[in-house]
Amino acid sequence: MIKSTYAAPIIRNVLKDVYDIRRPDVTGTLKSVFIAETPSGKYVCKFNHPNLAVKNIEVSKIMLRHGICVPDIKIYNCGIRWLEVYPIIPGKTLYESIGLGLPEKEIKLVYTDIVDTFARMDKIDIAELKAKKYRSTHSVAKTNISDTNNPILATIFSGAVYLANHGANSDIGLYHCGITTKNTILNADGKFVGLIDLDEVAISDRSYAFAMMAAKYQQLGYDLTELIDYYEHTTKNKLNHKKIKIIAELVNAGKLLLFRDVKRKQK
Repeated sequence: MIKSTYAAPIIRNVLKDVYDIRRPDVTGTLKSVFIAETPSGKYVCKFNHPNLAVKNIEVSKIMLRHGICVPDIKIYNCGIRWLEVYPIIPGKTLYESIGLGLPEKEIKLVYTDIVDTFARMDKIDIAELKAKKYRSTHSVAKTNISDTNNPILATIFSGAVYLANHGANSDIGLYHCGITTKNTILNADGKFVGLIDLDEVAISDRSYAFAMMAAKYQQLGYDLTELIDYYEHTTKNKLNHKKIKIIAELVNAGKLLLFRDVKRKQK
């Protein structure tokens, strides 16, 4: 966890006119994100691993070039942890909106917009990504799980991610493998406007990345076949249905295991 006493002086040094610094209403497991308010607007300030921050600013530029709404990140060298800063995307997360009673019909419409955004990622050439570290999704998974849980679980899970990403070269691309309800932003009308948290944007197998997104759709009680059919109909690309369903089941079970491990450590 990044303490406020550590974060505040660094943020004030980067954003000179800050008048308020606080944690977001929905905090991640690492509690490394802060909201900074200035006269010119609100900014997200996230402390991250240096090489991960460098990769994130690169994938931010790549995604924006391809018309995918993600944060326009700037990074600052702050020693052991670097600081990612970007103007906040106005709105609420899908997670918050569901908690406030967003109807099922609207949730499903958001997911069709997410799938449309996912389809834009199909068009990205992985050669655009120059970063050497954290290019592949299993390396990101290992770092994230090491931070939130422990190195043993990280090695097990990252190994599984590595195996799950084997596929035909034509199915490998640059995808956001962390599209969750907490990383999806909606406007005041409940419409999809963008994705945040670019840690898990990395080179991966298309069906694996799709499964990582669809897992939450399934957890909400919906049939993930609906998403698969919509994607295949609109893009004419084929997905590995069996692989997606197996990975989605494993992801939901694995996240529950990791969540329980975090709670155990906090006791």
